[in-house]
Amino acid sequence: MPDSEAQLRRALASIVDEARAQVAGGRAPNVGGLEARVKRAARAAAVDAAVASREEKATLRRLAQVEAVHRSRALVARGPVAPAAPARRAPAALRAKPTVTGTLGVRRADGDGFQLAWDTVPTVVEWEVRFSERADVRSEWVERETLLLGGGETGVVVPLGDALLRVNIVGRGRGGRLHRRALISGLTRDNWRERWQRRAST
Repeated sequence: MPDSEAQLRRALASIVDEARAQVAGGRAPNVGGLEARVKRAARAAAVDAAVASREEKATLRRLAQVEAVHRSRALVARGPVAPAAPARRAPAALRAKPTVTGTLGVRRADGDGFQLAWDTVPTVVEWEVRFSERADVRSEWVERETLLLGGGETGVVVPLGDALLRVNIVGRGRGGRLHRRALISGLTRDNWRERWQRRAST
């Protein structure tokens, strides 16, 4: 991949990460301003016009997905307040231990935020990242967001909250063939820094 194209992808990925960080922090993403920055970056890039257009459209789709996640969470927050759970059930989510399985060496990124990182895999051209949540260890997982990243993107901001979060990362090569996979389950803001249990892949 030419350096200019890689630079464009990194610049666009940083804009999407900024939007995800805003949502993870409970703030509404400034989608209008972020979209304008995406368009400026695509126009200013020293790449083929078709490449710039393709990357711009893909990034705008990702921003739309991030905005949709914020809207859905805002609707839930405005809903009726559920009765307080009995004290004996309150620690249910806290008892969960983060576990990691799969063939991808995923890890916590350096820094104070909630971000996953992994190494580049030359055969992977696209990463699919799915976030699912459940209220406690007895509840069913509910998928909340799906992201598609380029093969050169090796990190993602994790939208952690009080609910248990599961992150499914799948790396595919040309033709959709699966090359790498990682599944991280049971994540919360409280246990993010705890030691993760690593289990053999099935």
